[in-house]
Amino acid sequence: MAKRVRLAAACLFGMTGVLAPLAATAGAIPYPIQRAESGFSVGIGYLNQDYTETAGGTVLDQETGTVPLISLAASSLSGDPQGGTYWRVEGRYAHGDTNYNGHYLNGNPAQTTTANTIVDINGRVGFGYGFYRRMALIPYFSIGIHRWQRNVGNGQGAGGIEDYTNGNLGGGLLWEMAVAPRVVLAIHAMGGFTFGAQITTTDPVFIDASTNTLYYARETVALGDRAYESGGVRATYLINRVWRTFVAADVIHFGYGASAGTPIFSSTGAGQNGYYEPNSRTTQVLVLVGAGAHF
Repeated sequence: MAKRVRLAAACLFGMTGVLAPLAATAGAIPYPIQRAESGFSVGIGYLNQDYTETAGGTVLDQETGTVPLISLAASSLSGDPQGGTYWRVEGRYAHGDTNYNGHYLNGNPAQTTTANTIVDINGRVGFGYGFYRRMALIPYFSIGIHRWQRNVGNGQGAGGIEDYTNGNLGGGLLWEMAVAPRVVLAIHAMGGFTFGAQITTTDPVFIDASTNTLYYARETVALGDRAYESGGVRATYLINRVWRTFVAADVIHFGYGASAGTPIFSSTGAGQNGYYEPNSRTTQVLVLVGAGAHF
């Protein structure tokens, strides 16, 4: 973990170092960009999720579908003569059903629906540089928390309700341009990795050999950390000195490594291999429209 934190910091400082020589000739961040990046905002839209589990190159099961999404954010970008400090905090909540195309569900191939609750909290800290009176570049450091509650078949799944959690850490770059006095276009890209990935689920932990009966318990197991990438575009219209509207689209991609197998103990004293969580990947496409107020 410490090695990856140092790597992410090195990448961010490397970007800052590349931009630093340019800062000497950079001007203040354009006022429309400051207004677009400073204040509170709320957005509504949808999240399209594509989650796939694999083993040895074979697809075991897949979750695909679109669920409603709401976003709340606060951000600030100062307009100092030689650039400006930048921060942003965003919380997102999505809830709804997706399609489950399963390899097995309680021992049988299955197609059903999955109830999903997805919560993300992300933060950025960076420094912006203004260029050519209409543009700004903002390298930033990013950290976030992701939680996904997965209920396959609304309770039919062998693991019951599954809770996935992970953090994410990385560095990114935000480019913005005032394409008109009231219109600001923003494009961002970020790369990093997940950390602390784990799943809490209901697994068989004991078998009564005399009756061949399985007993289950809730367990939390670690998952492998993988790359985390995101990117997106946003267009903001400044209605007046206070209010603004926006439309945004983002793509997020990350994965989990397989967990270790959890043993199933037996009344005879002999253990056997239990269940494990396979490798997986997740791709999310988010589309939002919303409004905000300047502070």
